[in-house]
Amino acid sequence: MRSIECEGDSIDEAIAKALGTLQVERDRVEIEILTDAARGVWGFGGRKARVRATLRPRVSALSADVSREASPAATEAADISGAAGRARALVEEVLGLFGVACTVTVHEGAEPGSILLAVTGEESGLVIGRRGQTLDALEYLVNRVVGRDGERGGRIVVDVERYRERRQEALEQLARRLAEKAKVTGRVVSVNPMSPRDRRIVHLTLQDDSGVATRSQGTGHYRRVLLIPSPGGSRPPER
Repeated sequence: MRSIECEGDSIDEAIAKALGTLQVERDRVEIEILTDAARGVWGFGGRKARVRATLRPRVSALSADVSREASPAATEAADISGAAGRARALVEEVLGLFGVACTVTVHEGAEPGSILLAVTGEESGLVIGRRGQTLDALEYLVNRVVGRDGERGGRIVVDVERYRERRQEALEQLARRLAEKAKVTGRVVSVNPMSPRDRRIVHLTLQDDSGVATRSQGTGHYRRVLLIPSPGGSRPPER
């Protein structure tokens, strides 16, 4: 199969150049995003977007009809793939500006339609930050920037050396332990201030525990979870 690589000031421009060179429509090619466009810092270090376009083999009229019927799903899959490429390029660029050498690989996320960007490297602690704050900020940035491109699909999750998984396991154990303390003492137990992601894990962990109810209290960075002894159970987890 024939493949070419093209550059442009944006992903769309690079794709348009590739289609023009191959003289085909968009549905005749597979697009792989090699690098996203970057303006650089103070005018230095900018780069163009670069894509690789590979011709798909021709199909029969019957196969084409089937393809048209399945076009919504096929389009969504292409959109997700494009979002993953741009997200990976953005993470690599941001970490590169901070002098962090790392490798970013793309995986299917745990939730339907989500994308997992797994970051590995010797300076993983810098990327995670205190209680995952730096990692949360990077993930927020990626979702905001890529989301502006109008991509469909689920959330983009950024993880470093399985930090998210290990953090969830630790929070689940903490929630169960403090819940038992609340039930034994009959007193409200307060958890230290947490991020929205961490508070949600605590709520979800205890949502089926009929002996304790969970409530969030406070604002901003000082918002925390309260574990309240109650025969009525927990409320639904916050979003």
